[in-house]
Amino acid sequence: MQQFDYYFDLLLCTAHGEIDWESLLMTLRKKGRLVLLGFPTLALKPIDLVAHQLSITGSFLGSRAAMREMLSFAQAQGIVPQVELMPMSEVNEAIRRVRENQARYRIVLVNDMDGAGT
Repeated sequence: MQQFDYYFDLLLCTAHGEIDWESLLMTLRKKGRLVLLGFPTLALKPIDLVAHQLSITGSFLGSRAAMREMLSFAQAQGIVPQVELMPMSEVNEAIRRVRENQARYRIVLVNDMDGAGT
């Protein structure tokens, strides 16, 4: 099993589809928490949860006030999302990569600089 140089108290999972749950759970500290915000396919071994005293919970997005507070906190702490940018003209490729679970975190489509696709 892979050893990491750092461990997390909390992971927010926004992914959908298949995930390497064993590796993901091993990035959590003992008594860590995994919060599901998306709807991934769950295929985990209960021993991973019990042996490391991990918990899993789910949540829909909060109220507008809670979202504003969260965004203000993220801005104040310099927290930014890790996304992969792709031009709008490659939307079909982006969709293919998401469906095949090849996207690195999230793909964000941006307008083409040369005006292509408009």
